[in-house]
Amino acid sequence: MRDKQLFFLALPPLLYLFSLTLYPILSNIFLSFFERTYEGSLRWVGLGNYLWFVEKDPYGPLILWNTVFYTVATPVIAVLIATPVALAIKRLGGRWLILVMLPAFIPPVTAAMAWYLMLNPLYGLGYYLMQSGLIKMNPLSTVWTVVLIDVWRAFPTAVLVIYSGLRSVPQTVDEAAMADGVVGIRKFFAVDLPLITPHILTAFVLTALTGFFTFDPIYIGTAQVGPRLLDNLAYYSFEKFASGEFGYAAMLIVLMTAVGTALSLTYMKALTARTFLKMPGVYRLPNREAPPVLHAAVLASALFFVFTPLIWLFLVAVKPPSEIINVPPAILPSRLAFDNFIQVFTHGLPFFLVSIYIAAINTTLTIFLATLAAYPMRLHGVGGGYLVAYILYLMTTPTLLYIVPLYLVVRELHVYDTLFALVLTYPIMTLPYSIWILYNFYANFNRQVEEAALADGLSRVKAFAKAVLPLSRGGMSVAGLYAFLFSWGALVFPLAFTSTPYNLSNPLSFSGAQTFSIYIAMLMSPVTMSYGEVAAAGIVSILPPLMYLIAVRKNLEKVWGAR
Repeated sequence: MRDKQLFFLALPPLLYLFSLTLYPILSNIFLSFFERTYEGSLRWVGLGNYLWFVEKDPYGPLILWNTVFYTVATPVIAVLIATPVALAIKRLGGRWLILVMLPAFIPPVTAAMAWYLMLNPLYGLGYYLMQSGLIKMNPLSTVWTVVLIDVWRAFPTAVLVIYSGLRSVPQTVDEAAMADGVVGIRKFFAVDLPLITPHILTAFVLTALTGFFTFDPIYIGTAQVGPRLLDNLAYYSFEKFASGEFGYAAMLIVLMTAVGTALSLTYMKALTARTFLKMPGVYRLPNREAPPVLHAAVLASALFFVFTPLIWLFLVAVKPPSEIINVPPAILPSRLAFDNFIQVFTHGLPFFLVSIYIAAINTTLTIFLATLAAYPMRLHGVGGGYLVAYILYLMTTPTLLYIVPLYLVVRELHVYDTLFALVLTYPIMTLPYSIWILYNFYANFNRQVEEAALADGLSRVKAFAKAVLPLSRGGMSVAGLYAFLFSWGALVFPLAFTSTPYNLSNPLSFSGAQTFSIYIAMLMSPVTMSYGEVAAAGIVSILPPLMYLIAVRKNLEKVWGAR
């Protein structure tokens, strides 16, 4: 009876996950063998889409090259930067971690927009970089800008993973190294690095996934420099989907799924890795502690990297409109002006409301479903290792993979361009990550609480509701933070499943469901370019997740191990 109740608890979230993830994955494979005719029907072409991409697609080589470049350059740079920063945080105190992690809580489209505004060769710091000769070409037209944005967004995660690895080094190992007289940089390479090799590999794979599936920086950058120059497989497949070439888009997504699965398996292997990297010649390295001022300099450099685009974004947002397009650009405004924010709340209100609605609904729904799944998985082993592996796999799977099949589902259900389309599909993004956070939270849960409730005569479901849930608030608040962040900043699903702004004249119809991320992207288009309004929109987009972050900061630091 008890096992049936456990199954009953886990059934709703698992039914949702399996039905709305397995079906799209398999459906993409099926659709990749078809092409769409002029009449709108599908025609069997076998391997025709695959052969066309390899042999005849004029953009195929560029797309593949950019994809490989983003996938390799992003993790290499991110991990190289993150390692000394993690060491500095360990030396100076975990309280600095949350500041370094800030880019991870900013919507991706806002991050991309902030960098493109700052690097603008006419009205941004890009002007001074080109005038000084530090850069020779328009920074908006190079793939390195996409890499830079991806590194900015991904390196905080690498810092977190490597920092947690450094904290996991047993104190007895540190004491033994000190007794042997091994300290400083020599200790890191001789003792710490071999022990945290799995963490380094995990950080590398996670940042490689960011580079491989990058979408928002290309979507924003293409509006600045024109089509194709920055494209990768992710963006190219979305363009094919948007133009109605479902078969070709599905084929590109199948290719991405194959590579993404390989990276996901590597990620899962890294989590349980037992091999350790040993560096040759480490005993020739300096054997002394780095002075605190050096760690402080490293941390200051990281914070400069984190905050510079955000400060520039704020300065543009509060400049009077007449000063925004000055050449050469003025760094500081002559006075604080809030015209741009007024424009945002005048023009962007429908988009803002939809984002608030969907973020609140999806966060509540995700926390509820994730708790139902994580509790029996962790405390009672429901689903075993296979289910845990599938959740990990979904965490490393981008939402882009689902757009073609789910678009057809949304259209068949007649909920396209409504809030219901987003409510139906958003948990695919947020549920796996939230289950994993709560799965780890329940690892330290006191099982005697549940056993005492059962001994008092409560059923397992009632024991879960009355004893377990009230003590799960810390883990649920952290899981909710990530669910809210992903919901608030999502771009691909709203682009795929909506086409008009929220209809304020008939709000209860919930028709029209474009989100605030789409509003920002629209402001960055060459047709409607408004630097001040888009900067103000960027500042506004940061505030809700930042407020949530501040509210649950203590619980988050406990999960990170920073306290």
